[in-house]
Amino acid sequence: MIILAFLLSFAIMVIPKCGCKKQPSVPAEEAAGDQELISAAADTNAIATLPKVDSSKLVTIPVSPTTGTSPAESFSRLFITIDGLNMRKEPGLKSEVIVKLPLYEEVYFLNEVTDSTTELSIGYQTVNEPWVKIRTKKGHEGWVYGAGVNYYKKKRPGTIE
Repeated sequence: MIILAFLLSFAIMVIPKCGCKKQPSVPAEEAAGDQELISAAADTNAIATLPKVDSSKLVTIPVSPTTGTSPAESFSRLFITIDGLNMRKEPGLKSEVIVKLPLYEEVYFLNEVTDSTTELSIGYQTVNEPWVKIRTKKGHEGWVYGAGVNYYKKKRPGTIE
């Protein structure tokens, strides 16, 4: 009796999900283009080409902290790995220091990295890294040495305490 009740409830749950789903209607021109792609994919010697897209139908959605989104939604999160890391106005050791950042502070990577790297001694190690542009939670923007930030909250080994 219990097995029969289970099978009946299973059938009631599965039958509506097995029904045919309506396909959205597609204009004839788009359907013809799709058919060309399908036939090209079926031919193993053919190179499939995508149909041209009308650029007037594309929509650009700006993602920026000025649109009301928080930096966490727009940029990757990094953590400071060297206590007292200098954030500078420009990439380079001769640039003005904006703020000193404490160990493990959360900052946001602004998707800018220098093309060249700089070799520095950070205590017991010599590293060769690029400069990275970041923003703090307080809104300071500037450049830090790449060895001083990481995606994981950890202390950089080889630094003098």
